[in-house]
Amino acid sequence: MTNIADTIDSISNDMLLHVIRNSNEFTWNFFAMKIILTRLKLKISMTEGDCGKSILSECCEELRNLLKKSVNVPNSQADLRQILSIVNV
Repeated sequence: MTNIADTIDSISNDMLLHVIRNSNEFTWNFFAMKIILTRLKLKISMTEGDCGKSILSECCEELRNLLKKSVNVPNSQADLRQILSIVNV
C-alpha cells in the first residue's frame, strides 16, 4: 500500500488541477470522486479572482487524501488508473 501512496503523492498538482477543472470530460466510477471533484471545481471557480496557490494546493491535497483513503475500493482503483493514464500520456 505504501507503493500506491507514493504513486499518488507523485502526481503533480498541475495534473490534479487539470483533472479537477476538466472533471466533466471523464467518466468516474467512484461516487465519492464525483462529489469531491464537483465540490473542488466549484471551490476553485468561486475563489478564482482572489485564489492564491494555497487554495489550489489545498484542493489537490483533498483529492490526494481521498485517493489514499479509498485505495482498497474497486471503483476508486479504476478512477486512480484513469488519472494515472492521463499522467503517463
